[in-house]
Amino acid sequence: MKVQSKTDKNGELATMNAVQVKNCINRSTTAIIVIGACENHGDHMPFGADFIFPTEFLKRISAILKNVIILPYIPYGLSSHHNDYQMTISLQSGTVVRIIRDICQSLIKNGIQRILIINGHDGNIAPIEIASRYVKNRDPTVVIACLEAWWTLVGQSRHNLFDVWDGLGHGGEAETSAMLAVRPDLVQMSNAPKAVIPKLPAKVRIYWKFNELSNTGATGAPRKATVKKGNEIVETLEGILNSFLDEMEKNKWKYGISHNQ
Repeated sequence: MKVQSKTDKNGELATMNAVQVKNCINRSTTAIIVIGACENHGDHMPFGADFIFPTEFLKRISAILKNVIILPYIPYGLSSHHNDYQMTISLQSGTVVRIIRDICQSLIKNGIQRILIINGHDGNIAPIEIASRYVKNRDPTVVIACLEAWWTLVGQSRHNLFDVWDGLGHGGEAETSAMLAVRPDLVQMSNAPKAVIPKLPAKVRIYWKFNELSNTGATGAPRKATVKKGNEIVETLEGILNSFLDEMEKNKWKYGISHNQ
């Protein structure tokens, strides 16, 4: 009798062989794409935090996800607003758009019709939307969803969780707490800078360069970060993601006017 491995149902594409992929992929499979960045997050945080956290988060919850395949993470994004800091690795916006577009079209070519993008970096939000709308226009039957900004979503969902600024900030309270929960070995709290809350308009967006907001590479209040807060971030995101996937699965990934058809 064949013992069915975990990767026969779910898996990380990069570590799977052809037999496992064949057993994993079907018309109901959801492909998950993680896109991050490589940039300064202050003296206390790793440059790869924007892809490390969502990748580690997915590893933690992969056992409870149903019929998903997790693609290799994309470690670079649009980070030109961080270019004044040493070793920022930034792609041009058009490059990010093309990478996401090409990955999505490769998935569609392989029969995947359900795509979930988990984004870890604010600069990627616009390119993700442009790429997704291009792909959707070309292949109207595909469903593309995106968790655009987990750091904002958690603050909005858990107002009492954070001490400062709803946890916001680059390498701030929420992001540092999240990394403490999944990769504490990469966080040096002794180097965490003092709180920096930039003065910005509340209702009109300014397209800033990051050195206009901070001298440290970080904003927010990283010294307020704790492992406990990080674990609650993981639990909150797990609930949000599971609820989304369960609801979509229940409706066979139909939405809008197609929901009742």
